[in-house]
Amino acid sequence: MTSPTSPQVVGLPVQRDASARLIVVDDEKDFALGLARLIRGRYPAMEVVTAHSGKEALELLASQGAQLVITDLRMPEMNGMQLIGEALKRVPNLCIVVLSAYGTIETAVEALHAGAYDFLTKPIEADQLFRVVEKGLERCRLLEENSRLRQILASKDDGRRDMVGEGPAMQQLRRTIAAIAQSDYNVLIRGESGTGKEVVAGLIHRSGARAAKPFISVDCPSIPENLLESELFGYVKGAFTGADRDHQGLFAAAQGGTLHLDEIGDINPVIQTKLLRCLQNGEVRPVGANRSFQVDVRIIASTNQDLEARIKDKTFREDLYYRLNVLSLTLPPLRERQEDIPLLALHVLKRTCLESGLEEKEMAPEVLRWLAARTWPGNVRELQNFVRRLTVFCPGPLIDLDLAQALLDGGQESGPVAMAGRRALPSEAPPTAYKIAKEQVVDSFTRRYIDELLTATRGNVSEAARVSGLSRVALQKILGRLGDTAARYR
Repeated sequence: MTSPTSPQVVGLPVQRDASARLIVVDDEKDFALGLARLIRGRYPAMEVVTAHSGKEALELLASQGAQLVITDLRMPEMNGMQLIGEALKRVPNLCIVVLSAYGTIETAVEALHAGAYDFLTKPIEADQLFRVVEKGLERCRLLEENSRLRQILASKDDGRRDMVGEGPAMQQLRRTIAAIAQSDYNVLIRGESGTGKEVVAGLIHRSGARAAKPFISVDCPSIPENLLESELFGYVKGAFTGADRDHQGLFAAAQGGTLHLDEIGDINPVIQTKLLRCLQNGEVRPVGANRSFQVDVRIIASTNQDLEARIKDKTFREDLYYRLNVLSLTLPPLRERQEDIPLLALHVLKRTCLESGLEEKEMAPEVLRWLAARTWPGNVRELQNFVRRLTVFCPGPLIDLDLAQALLDGGQESGPVAMAGRRALPSEAPPTAYKIAKEQVVDSFTRRYIDELLTATRGNVSEAARVSGLSRVALQKILGRLGDTAARYR
């Protein structure tokens, strides 16, 4: 091992964390002690201990803990590969660096596959060693922070990440979900399309005793009627043409957990009968099988239909309804919790920026008020999609009312929202065709956007194209269509 020519590693911070602990493992005691002294000299605040066998290293890890282990490969009793496996079982976030005199490519690949963070060969330059130590400790800190955040989210998962809202309706809904989650009865979730029925079903599952078991959600109408039975209950080889092997159904796949049957009101009477038999007996018979088998699955069904009306017109079985409707809850439409719309909009805005890799954006207060005043027939899903469009198409850090009105599809506003939306159209013009009105809105938005873009870039077309994501040619065509030039902004 060579001594360092310069103790300073350019570009990397010196590790000063007194809580960091490193274990050097090597059966050559002098080498292990010398390596430990070198590391202590570089990082006096770090605790560096030595072990001369894999067993001793595991004992130190159990009694004192560590963030980083540097180990030799060839050692008696327990070699380095075995130590990697055993150590990571005990401390999954542990960072392990292999340091060996036998540095073949095959050995390095094997060590990395076993879970090592890096592979170094003897003799090693001190600067290279310090660099790996610092990167390894940083990696360990990141892993520990990620684990801590996951634990916080798991321990405090009260639905706020998915069920945003603090109004009376949402507070009551949370209390109802918490009560339902403590039981194991079947649940019927009712609500209009877009209110979040699948989100609530998942939350009930995660909050209950079956949380560690599977949660499977199936959109019943999306599966053709002739395939739904085999998807739910499975089939055996030879049951029908093309059944060349046994197929596990969704009931079997959800064993011990929860099966969410979305839009249960749309399944046909034949499937209703077989589903009823399954719920009555706790048994499933695959298509083509001559015997049934027991299943332990909690059913959460959901629908946006009036099941009572369907019972009256004989399109939904009354006995199945009562099997499903042991516990029930109805999700409030967005129009009944308009006080939550601003919070929902800001939540979606922040989430969209993160998902799209965009800089954080803000929403003007008048936009929030405008969103809260509007009716949303598609409920949360419609609002979510609209805010996503606002986020993506907003060229700057602030979403203003002009952009919101320009992006809103025509013909859907009512009341005060309609009056606000008309500001984007010429006020003196009489009602006109949808296509023409839409062209006017888009033209108005384009003119404002190009004006702000070229003002910000001082008429630099190349910079404007880069900022907007348009090509120079496309930008020039827009300017030509508007009868404008970049020169007047310079």
